[in-house]
Amino acid sequence: MDHLKAYWPQEIECIRKGVNRQDGYLTLISPHYINDRLQNKDYPDRVFDELDIFWAISHGHIVEGYDSGDRGRNPEAERTIIGPAVSGNYCVVIVLIKTATRFIIKTVFPADRERYIKHIPGGISNAD
Repeated sequence: MDHLKAYWPQEIECIRKGVNRQDGYLTLISPHYINDRLQNKDYPDRVFDELDIFWAISHGHIVEGYDSGDRGRNPEAERTIIGPAVSGNYCVVIVLIKTATRFIIKTVFPADRERYIKHIPGGISNAD
């Protein structure tokens, strides 16, 4: 859960550079999230669009890190970012580290579980 925590400040900066496509970095949203999950009635909590996601990354921070294999099926290391969407509601952004300069946003959902609420400034959930 704290995989390479010492590097998280550097990693979030690289992920942010990727959002802005700076210095050879690239952060993309998985087509699986955009095409299959976003605004799908079977996934009612998948409401965060591209602007929300990039805003959350720009204003959020890494709260968890998993090595490849730590979570069962993940072949790449993962970072969990908590940040505010444009609406102000906090979301969880799961990012895969594909290479040192390439990142994929795997999924995004509300930060409404106790596991994540504790990382929101003031501990305020989206329901408050």
